[in-house]
Amino acid sequence: MSVNFSRYPICDADMWVYLYLSDLTIRVFEKYQILVFADVVEQEILEWENKNKKFRNISLYFKRCKEDGLIVVINHEVDVESEDRDYFEQVLIDLDFSHGLMNNPREKNKGEIVSAMYADHFEMPFFLTNDKAFQEGGIGKVLYPDLKIKNFYQIVEEFGKNDDEKIKIRSLVHQKQEIMQRSFEKQKEEDKKELLLNTLKEKINSRRLT
Repeated sequence: MSVNFSRYPICDADMWVYLYLSDLTIRVFEKYQILVFADVVEQEILEWENKNKKFRNISLYFKRCKEDGLIVVINHEVDVESEDRDYFEQVLIDLDFSHGLMNNPREKNKGEIVSAMYADHFEMPFFLTNDKAFQEGGIGKVLYPDLKIKNFYQIVEEFGKNDDEKIKIRSLVHQKQEIMQRSFEKQKEEDKKELLLNTLKEKINSRRLT
């Protein structure tokens, strides 16, 4: 599907999580029609499928929306001209990123910067992000001072039907985030225990063979 990226907003991974947790995605798609994502951001979101069983739907819903044509992903090898790609990768190197427009291995905060690059390059209407890099004094704001940003607070203001619903949405997302954080910490501990057990098993088995 050929898409004119300049007609639609681009979104980062954290904002996608916020939209999913808030149940505002249907309203957002009704108004914006399509949300655009950088391929590095897609990689981040798809990690949720294996990251935490309880919240894997964040990734599964993303894939379903992509299949339905509600989400479009910018493939840097297809949608970006080689000359522009070289320029973007040099900017990323200057910002201490090591792997260009790829995100394997993952580099923290790269998704937001690449999304801003694409938003500026394709002249998208705005960038959906909560990242502090795009607040006053942040590196994103310095690099792209004219880029229009919409954060989650503004999205709730835009799509909440009334003040009561806006309060409920923000409260709901805050509660779900706390649950997510506890769930991640628990899983991290379980993964750590499993790693220790596997290491111990290997040592025992290795000793038996000697």
